Amino acid sequence: MKQWFRKAALCFALALSVLTLAACGNSSKDTVEPIDPSVKSALEEQAKQYAEQSIYALSDAEIESQIKSAYKTKDEITYNGLTNYLNDKDRLGAFVSVDDAVASKTEDGYSIEINSTFENRTLKLTLGLNELTGKTTEMTFEPHYSLAEQMTDAGANLLVGMGTVFCVLIFIAWVISMFKYISVFEKKMKDKKDKKAPAEAPKAAAPAPKAAAPAPAAKQDDVMQAVIAAAIAAYEADTAGEQSENGFVPGPTLQNGLFVRPLRSRSFAPAAAEATASAPVVTSVAPAAPAATPVAAAAPAPAAAPAGAQGSVKVESPMPGKILAVKKSVGDTVKSGDVILILEAMKMENEIVAPQDGTVASINVSVGDSVESGATLATLN
Repeated sequence: MKQWFRKAALCFALALSVLTLAACGNSSKDTVEPIDPSVKSALEEQAKQYAEQSIYALSDAEIESQIKSAYKTKDEITYNGLTNYLNDKDRLGAFVSVDDAVASKTEDGYSIEINSTFENRTLKLTLGLNELTGKTTEMTFEPHYSLAEQMTDAGANLLVGMGTVFCVLIFIAWVISMFKYISVFEKKMKDKKDKKAPAEAPKAAAPAPKAAAPAPAAKQDDVMQAVIAAAIAAYEADTAGEQSENGFVPGPTLQNGLFVRPLRSRSFAPAAAEATASAPVVTSVAPAAPAATPVAAAAPAPAAAPAGAQGSVKVESPMPGKILAVKKSVGDTVKSGDVILILEAMKMENEIVAPQDGTVASINVSVGDSVESGATLATLN
């Protein structure tokens, strides 16, 4: 019982609220001042003439001209109103007459409803005027359609809307179905890139040309350091003393017991003056030896002495190189500084000389042999 009473009270409160709002709306309309009868009549007559002569009597081209003019002057009310009238003109048919006009007072001016008859249907034109400026504030065209026509238009709009939505959904579904080809495209691009990479790899991995020198890089560096050190030592040495019979000035004795003396390059002439001006290098004996003869004039080297004929004094190679010539034979008497062999190293001819006076006990190498640093080249007694 209580629940029924509550429901009834709620319905009564809602109905009272609706009536109150309606009364407020009516009271607001009633507050508008009534229009003067003479003003009302004048407005209605002017509105009829305006509608008949300035709108209904215009051709399509003239209406389009006014629409363009309203667009240029930014008159939105006239632009929208005439555009709607032009769109509905085919369905209205030919103009017949203006039936009546009713003017009313609004808050900012006047509103005039003009009822007209056309060949196919009637039309209500609503014009709004500002009381102070006289500017048009409203222009709406409302053709009267039958219920069948309204239902037909609603159905056509429904079909167009549903068709548009259906087409959009089909397009979205097609776009989604294309996503599966993204992975295929990425795979093709990856395969193409992988095929291209091996083709470029041989170019990048092309082997560098081999070094011309047969000796390892580390040993060449050691030899180069030794040659530079010897050259500096020879340049800074105290050259005071007697010259040898070959015209060379004795150089300093290094810590390893070797002597510094100048040698000539293979590309130089065999003249003694050019041999003296060539760069100094480290050799195994003191200087004052004659210039080396060309390879073509070198005497053939005798066969290496057997192991049992080795002497007590060893003549060792100061650096890796190749034997170009053998100047002495087994049994020859030599003095300190006499050239025994010619060693080619770093494209330079290096004279290997006797470290002391004595007799050649053995020649351990032959012309064309390649030797390492420290190898025994000959022995003396």
